[in-house]
Amino acid sequence: MVPYSSRRLSEINGRRVSPGDEICVIEEFLPGPGTFEDDGIVRSALTGIVNADLMTRVVFVKPLVREPKIPERGDIVYGVVQVVRDEFAIIKIIGDYQGRRYSVPYTGLLHISQATEKYVKNLYDVLRMGDVVKAKVLSSCLPYNLTLKEYRLGVVMAFCGKCGERLVKSGSEVLKCPACGNVEHRKISSDYGVIRVTL
Repeated sequence: MVPYSSRRLSEINGRRVSPGDEICVIEEFLPGPGTFEDDGIVRSALTGIVNADLMTRVVFVKPLVREPKIPERGDIVYGVVQVVRDEFAIIKIIGDYQGRRYSVPYTGLLHISQATEKYVKNLYDVLRMGDVVKAKVLSSCLPYNLTLKEYRLGVVMAFCGKCGERLVKSGSEVLKCPACGNVEHRKISSDYGVIRVTL
């Protein structure tokens, strides 16, 4: 092993690098995450900041750009209903339960069997196009399978099918339009009216 000095360590640690930049030689540190070895030289595989661990003798590059957050199985998400058919709905997933918006919208699919615990003839009895829903992610790949079956899940914001006014809760599954008096049915979330993500 090459004798190591604190001066050399300070030259490596905290350095900003781009892909292909030389970091050190293999005798100094082994390549870790964000690095690769090229003919005895440890190089950066991405743009970031170099960190060297003297105990394990491993060097790695911490990326400057954060990886985009994506929905994961078990996550509670907010989405806007794009398409409703008798047996399925397509939902544009826009953010997570903490109110963080995704950098790009993701496609979610709600099957009628995951809409509610009760029997429904078609999805029009559960939600409509333009509704904002709070759903749970059931899968880990696109399109994300969603469910509304839990008490806290369901429609959190809906608009009148006649005049477009925002509907207000008027019962466990009933929404009423304050402008025209139209009554509509949905699978309503226990958090109806509470939306943590900006639309």
